[in-house]
Amino acid sequence: MSLIKELMSETIQIRRPGTPVRDSTGSFVPGPPVFITVEDCAVMSPYGVTVGSSSEQQDASTTVTTRRVLSAPLGTDVRAGDRINRGSETYEVIGRPLIFPLTSLARVEASLEEVTG
Repeated sequence: MSLIKELMSETIQIRRPGTPVRDSTGSFVPGPPVFITVEDCAVMSPYGVTVGSSSEQQDASTTVTTRRVLSAPLGTDVRAGDRINRGSETYEVIGRPLIFPLTSLARVEASLEEVTG
């Protein structure tokens, strides 16, 4: 098995708000969430950096911010604000994903962030 195939072997789930619907007051609210399962992905530290991929607030709180990068197969529909479920971890897509169609490892890359505490 190739290194790339071994690395991109995770299954993730994308969660995004459903089509807006009207509530009892007539206001538009997000509809039921839509779940999309994607295979052959990798969630990794930003460009292989393990030191500095997490930070803690120094204001007597227990907030920890963790940054990761999602690498998904070309054609995966990932949008800013989507939630990525990876087992018990949930990340938010930050910014617009990048599409790399003309490389030896054609893929979609998205910056992820998890805030806990």
